[in-house]
Amino acid sequence: MTHQVYQTNLTAKLKSWQRRRSRALPPAWLEAALVLWRLDLDPVREQLTPLYSPSPRGRQPYEPICMLRALLLMSLLQQTSLTQFAAALQRQPRLAVLAGFEPFATPAVGTFYLFLERLEDGPWQPPNPARVRPSVARRTAPARHLKQEKAQQEEVRRRILAQADSLTSHLAAELRQRADEPRPRGLEQRLEDLLFVAAVLPSAGRGLLGDLQGLILSGDGSSLPTGASRSGRPSCACRSKGIFHCDHPRFYSDTSADWGYDSYHQCFYFGHTYYQHCVGSAGHDLPLHVTLGPASETDFTLSLTSLDRFRKTCAAHHFPLTIAAIAYDSGHDSLGIYRFLLDHHIAPVIVLNPRSGSAPTPSGTATAVNPDGIPLCPAQLPMRCHGPTPNGRLYFHCPVKRPTHLNGQSAWNAFPDQCPRGALCQPDSKMGPVVYIRTQHDPRLYPPIPRHSPRFRHIMRQRTACERSNSFKKVASGLGRRPCRSRPQFLIRLTLISIIEHAKAWLAQDRSRGQPTDWRRLIVPLSAAPT
Repeated sequence: MTHQVYQTNLTAKLKSWQRRRSRALPPAWLEAALVLWRLDLDPVREQLTPLYSPSPRGRQPYEPICMLRALLLMSLLQQTSLTQFAAALQRQPRLAVLAGFEPFATPAVGTFYLFLERLEDGPWQPPNPARVRPSVARRTAPARHLKQEKAQQEEVRRRILAQADSLTSHLAAELRQRADEPRPRGLEQRLEDLLFVAAVLPSAGRGLLGDLQGLILSGDGSSLPTGASRSGRPSCACRSKGIFHCDHPRFYSDTSADWGYDSYHQCFYFGHTYYQHCVGSAGHDLPLHVTLGPASETDFTLSLTSLDRFRKTCAAHHFPLTIAAIAYDSGHDSLGIYRFLLDHHIAPVIVLNPRSGSAPTPSGTATAVNPDGIPLCPAQLPMRCHGPTPNGRLYFHCPVKRPTHLNGQSAWNAFPDQCPRGALCQPDSKMGPVVYIRTQHDPRLYPPIPRHSPRFRHIMRQRTACERSNSFKKVASGLGRRPCRSRPQFLIRLTLISIIEHAKAWLAQDRSRGQPTDWRRLIVPLSAAPT
């Protein structure tokens, strides 16, 4: 069933339901119908069709587009249980119509789980004893010893720090070496293409991403506790001997989850950490890329991995896009991230994280800097930033001399009474004393966009797009209630919710434009949408 046929059938059904007011759709269902009516999934058909056998035995499988649309409908209705949703599809024919199925001919819950496994396993291949599907390998994973895994991670970390100044710098160097390599094939690559084709490209066509040649992104990570048991299942017989606290490996349902710290709730949790890059434009919060890592991984490394994969996704689809700046919080304040962004001609807009360390000494007459990296004048006052120059320098001048306009011309005023010394150090100079600092010497303390500038504050305000998107995923869509017990299921649901965020933005854009169409004349009276 193509998207045009789906629209025609859904419109006919809604007209029939509108004539009988007793069968009017609930508001949540009607809002979901508005979103799905605009979400064209035909471009992803070529990605989903290879997941099925070209010559299936027995009955024909359900159409993959309808399966995907049904999962999107489940997220739109804020349902987290596949079992309950599959039962609702079988009981309520109107819900089946919204998903694109025939009434009373909907898939069972096992079919949905099989569809998720098809996404995880990739293109269909004939059975081969030498090949183990990823979904089977995940369920038959060996027992884990979390303490030994943590010790091994610490050993790897020590070896890396012996070669590089930080883990971020080491990862940035690896990403530079693999810059020409394509993305590894797997579930994450398939979901990235799904999000890009079904949501990002249509949003760009609608103009919701803003200036594609000067895109401003924001990135943030968030904790995602797993629904699996954090204690695991013992692999030994110590319990039968009365020993309830042994040190043997254990079996965990979520084979990739581990322990991490949630700085927002100030507690430890067992699960994963997801990271996303978003763009905030025209009042919409649109995720462009989502990745998932273990709970112990920090934003330092997840941010670089997500950005590198997003840039490669754009290159794989031949999408012309230039990132001008990226806004991060203080949890990304690492020198490796600054240098990686500057190497790709991206301006880092990162909140400074106060910590111990020495700042580089600027040239000129300044002999010290304050904790924010601003040079101090001979009177120990923070100097005023004159702004960056094309040669990569940041100029600072006397704090009691300020530029102004007099009779339409630029001029400088001096205020000696505001100086602790009561006199100017360089009375014959209009700006002096003047010092300069090169950005490449320490981009962390002296970024190309000064932190006190209006442009820095304007870009940093757009970082709230990621926080609102995190709230939509975890609170409104129910991911915070731990509905999944494996990394693939979490990653699939994160991608589906990201697609929904784009589709909701399309609906809001159509409502704000007030362009009357046959579909809007049919739906708006029921949904009480503004015209």
